[in-house]
Amino acid sequence: MFYAIRFASIYFDISEQTIVGWGSLAVLFALTRLPASQKQPVRLTIIMLGAFLGLRYILWRTTETLLYTGPIDFISMAILYMAEIYAISIFFLGMFLNAWPVHHQPLLLPDNTDVLPAVDVFIPTYNESDEIIRVTAIAATQINYPKDKLRIWILDDGGTAQKRAHPETGMNAWERHIRLRRMAKDLQVGYITRNRNVHAKAGNINHAMDHTQGELILVLDCDHVPTQDILQNTVGHFLADPKLFLVQTPHFFINPTPIEKNLAGVANVQSEGDMFYRTIQTGLDFWNSSYFCGSAALLRRSCLDEVGGICGTTITEDAETAFHLHSRGYNSIYIDRPMVCGLSPESYDDYVTQRSRWAQGMIQLFLLNNPIMATGLSLPQRLAYLNSCFFWFFSLARFIYFIAPAMFLIFGINIYNASWLQIQAFALPYVLSTFILMHFFYAKSRNMMLSEIYECVQSLFLIPAIIDVLLHPHKPTFKVTPKGQTIERETLSPLSAPFLVVIATNTVALLLAAYTWYQTPVMRNVIAITAIWCIYNLYLALVSLGTFWERKQIRNFHRIDTRGMVRATFPRMNMSLEGEVRNISLTGIGIAIKLPFPLAPQERIVLETEDSYGQKFRFEAKIHRAFEHDGIHICGSEFIMNLISFQEVVRYVYGDSVRWQNVWHTQAQTGGTAKMVWHFIKLGIKGLRGSSRILYGMTLGGLHWLRRHIRLHFFQITSSLP
Repeated sequence: MFYAIRFASIYFDISEQTIVGWGSLAVLFALTRLPASQKQPVRLTIIMLGAFLGLRYILWRTTETLLYTGPIDFISMAILYMAEIYAISIFFLGMFLNAWPVHHQPLLLPDNTDVLPAVDVFIPTYNESDEIIRVTAIAATQINYPKDKLRIWILDDGGTAQKRAHPETGMNAWERHIRLRRMAKDLQVGYITRNRNVHAKAGNINHAMDHTQGELILVLDCDHVPTQDILQNTVGHFLADPKLFLVQTPHFFINPTPIEKNLAGVANVQSEGDMFYRTIQTGLDFWNSSYFCGSAALLRRSCLDEVGGICGTTITEDAETAFHLHSRGYNSIYIDRPMVCGLSPESYDDYVTQRSRWAQGMIQLFLLNNPIMATGLSLPQRLAYLNSCFFWFFSLARFIYFIAPAMFLIFGINIYNASWLQIQAFALPYVLSTFILMHFFYAKSRNMMLSEIYECVQSLFLIPAIIDVLLHPHKPTFKVTPKGQTIERETLSPLSAPFLVVIATNTVALLLAAYTWYQTPVMRNVIAITAIWCIYNLYLALVSLGTFWERKQIRNFHRIDTRGMVRATFPRMNMSLEGEVRNISLTGIGIAIKLPFPLAPQERIVLETEDSYGQKFRFEAKIHRAFEHDGIHICGSEFIMNLISFQEVVRYVYGDSVRWQNVWHTQAQTGGTAKMVWHFIKLGIKGLRGSSRILYGMTLGGLHWLRRHIRLHFFQITSSLP
């Protein structure tokens, strides 16, 4: 392939290069549209074409555009070039890791329960509410597994002796300690705490390992509620492979992230984690590189003992642990079936805190363990861990792309020496091929435009965290992501401020581009290219600004859209009717039903339904709101908790993995991209209006600067022309 690219770059003129580039792109696009595109021969051909366009571009970029025009220009040009090298490296690693995705299926357990291993279920907790912990612990007790081989443990790091002895917060820790001990006793589960809070979650789990004996350990974050069949679907793999150390399952979330929340009712948008849990992990699985994600995972105790338990050198202790066990020759498996239901961060502050921890931890793994040079890993495993660590530098590259065109238009810094003809022959086919391949690999897990938004929103906030860990690899500390928060009113997050700066900078750059267009016609090609780039950056910044609206969230328990049959009995009318379940939560069920009579205020109702296992449920409730649509009454019911068992509610709402599969499948049916983008643009404009004073100050200062420097700036440009 390299010879073919070199031949094309040396012997073809620009018109022939255009044919090669756009012809290859057309073939690539056509192949991805074939019904057989996911079959391996076609899939590998698609990957080879993508690699051809990428290598062709970087070869041209390296040999023909890196011209020395001055020290400032050269430094800026080198920085942009390194950002492109990073981007194309991630592009190639992504193609390699997605070459052959694997979809492991559950293995049935043997009828002889004597051969089944004992399982300890660990529920580590730090500062989460009692309600969240109780629901997860109840669901854990309902897991279908021999009861003599199943032990559930609440691992309380919020009630340690160290915290109870604190002079200011000790009373709160004591109260929490007593409450959780009582909860554990009521639920007949174990309770473990420790003396000191060392090594965060990893230390908490390792301490619990010293006080338990189960052969396998199921780790559940305290907001990750398990389904009844999680062990039935995972334990069998450990019986089949004695070298297996991990079965990881997806993290499935009941509530949207702040970005997704802004799209409620506008477009069917995938969860941010979907790309990783639907696609990337299945690709890693082929190379025996799927790794521990901290929860919703079953691990073999004996393997953990070999590396001293959960590793704690980095703050992503889960991936670090998998790294060391893969290095010892052990195997992992990923089952892409959601069997836990968790909570995403509710606010942007919490969202950024979580992503910063992930970024710092994976870069720590990169710096402290060096996957490329690590012994014991196969070459694909080295590349897999390199990709997982290296990915988090995207924020630096994204920042460079944000400012690069403005640096030319505002300061006259020459960062990209190429004509329009060269760009359309080499750069555009490559850039468009990345979009085509991203859609090909991730269409069912990530909308292309949404991926751009996710990266932009995170990029400016991850930079300080990344620089900090680069300077001090051992400094970062584990920060717990708050869960179950409420937001009282809609507001524009203060974290949106950096995007106002990006908008103001690119606006000034475009004003200068318009002026330069008329003053220096000889530079119009370069101005047009950089102006288009600025417009795209301005659009991304405006859309990103629109995502920073904090939507009101006052529910303590989220409702889940789902479908199922329900029989509703109305005691007042002595009548039973068939209806459809529309949504469920721990507080009630939403139903759609045709009613031949008007509802009374707070109408009492008895609901009878069943899950996919055929288990029947009966709930007493009252209807607290209803409206009619096309002859069907949409009713929101609220459970009468003193008349029913809360444990039965938990079993019905969270115990059925088939329900989560159906919801996951529905989320994969994407749509409404244009509506999504337009909605974020409107929210961005709304954000600009709401931040008019800030924007006015920045714009006024920019115009004063522009007036002072514009003559000198253009004198320097025109004097350098031949």
